[in-house]
Amino acid sequence: MPRPPVLRSALPLLCGLALGLSGCGPPPRPGQPPRHVLLITVDTLRADHLSCYLYPRATSVTPSSPEERAAGGGWSIDRLAEKGVLFAEAFAPRGETFPSIATLMTGRGPFHHGAFDNLNRLDQVHETLAERFGEAGFATAAFTTNRLLGPASDPLGRTRVPSGIEQGFGEFQHLWNESDRDLAAVGAAANWSKAQRAAGDPPQFLWLHLMGPHLPYDPSPLHGRDFGRLFSDPDYAGQADGSREFLDPLYAQGQGLDPLDVARVVALYDGEIARVNYLLSLFWLTLFGGEGGAAAERDTLVVFAADHGEELYQRHGYWGHSKSVYSSVLQVPLILCHPGSLTGSRVVGEVVELADLAPTLCDWFRLPDLAGATGRSLLPLVDSYIRRPFERRPAFGQWSDRIFSLTDGDWRLVYNPEGVTPDDPPAGPYPIPTLALFDRRRDPLELTDVSAREPAVVKRLLGALEGWLDAVPPGSPRSTAVDGALSESLRSLGYLDAPRAPAPEEPGAEPGPDPEPGAASGSGG
Repeated sequence: MPRPPVLRSALPLLCGLALGLSGCGPPPRPGQPPRHVLLITVDTLRADHLSCYLYPRATSVTPSSPEERAAGGGWSIDRLAEKGVLFAEAFAPRGETFPSIATLMTGRGPFHHGAFDNLNRLDQVHETLAERFGEAGFATAAFTTNRLLGPASDPLGRTRVPSGIEQGFGEFQHLWNESDRDLAAVGAAANWSKAQRAAGDPPQFLWLHLMGPHLPYDPSPLHGRDFGRLFSDPDYAGQADGSREFLDPLYAQGQGLDPLDVARVVALYDGEIARVNYLLSLFWLTLFGGEGGAAAERDTLVVFAADHGEELYQRHGYWGHSKSVYSSVLQVPLILCHPGSLTGSRVVGEVVELADLAPTLCDWFRLPDLAGATGRSLLPLVDSYIRRPFERRPAFGQWSDRIFSLTDGDWRLVYNPEGVTPDDPPAGPYPIPTLALFDRRRDPLELTDVSAREPAVVKRLLGALEGWLDAVPPGSPRSTAVDGALSESLRSLGYLDAPRAPAPEEPGAEPGPDPEPGAASGSGG
């Protein structure tokens, strides 16, 4: 597996490139503030596997050939970063989709919104971004492809259990069951946005969530482009692939992979990212190309992020994300793009969290704060005309409510006071030490514990962690686990173990209700 670049050590290079593009000093505030918000999240996307985060492979680049540029309009994730602001040190609270997206939508961490893992749902008592924008007169819509991010329903489409993420959306399309769900979601979202523009052009809050790089890694060809072969060694003759059927048994049995096999699987993961980049280039071309497209682009704030990353065999032979409390999974890409408003730094090195996005958008559009939000507005970091101070603090991560980690950018502390071993499926070795410290400047993969030689750093970060835990409200809420439909879906995707056989009924016991035939829903994250 190619080692990712050390993004933090490359910040001076990134900032220098950005200054060359943007000039010196704050320019006069150009243009008008945005009218629309386009929020794009990509499942399981490691920040350090994007070209704009200095990954050596061209996973997110703007096409260089005229034919490719014509097909996608020259749009790409990298172009978004070039025109906007890239956060080099952004972190999710949890290595699972539902807790992280709940945090993004509420501005609250898992201890405050109560969703600790994928089996939880968001209680309706919590205010969301979509509700705020809807109250302000925005047309709101969501197009999601992860089965967790939408209501659990049976194959006949009868809604059974809301996830809570739907709160505030006037239009909510849950497209997880399409044959090419990401392509379907991109098309549906573009059609909705264009229909709004044709029907009076109200301000829009549009959320698009794509599943691309999530296991299994099997990027299908699209428009004549074979993303599965894009980064693979043409001479590779092994049997490795990106399926759970191949990867999970090896991990469960503690069997190692040949470096060539690892490289093959990582190449497939990177191909999934390149496919998402291509789909987004088509999406942006549809929205911002053609008649009226330039005005729509000027009017739109684009926010690009991920729910979490992926281990990719980095430790313990593990490919997934649910068990991890390290930067490979918790560090996520974050890009904001609206040149008319963003007049400050083009690359931001401060440590920020997904919880900061909701307060930032409320601040940007002068909406009332979300009740109970623990995040901070990022506007003081990206708009040179704002003189408010920015509260600097570590980013906190967790596994459920029992294992914790935090980073201040230079260091990561892991604290497992009960000596818990994560038990998320697939079964396999994933020990987490009681206490460990990693020097992210010299050890970006966080593999070498240096706590014994850095007691002052350990003491300082443990103090920050203690303060964070002390701020958890007494009786912190934990939302109710969803019903059997979602559980069955998580099981089918490898997130739950097979159900135990039911115990024999006691004599005279009333028989339980028969399960609904074919009940299924939800998804992994």
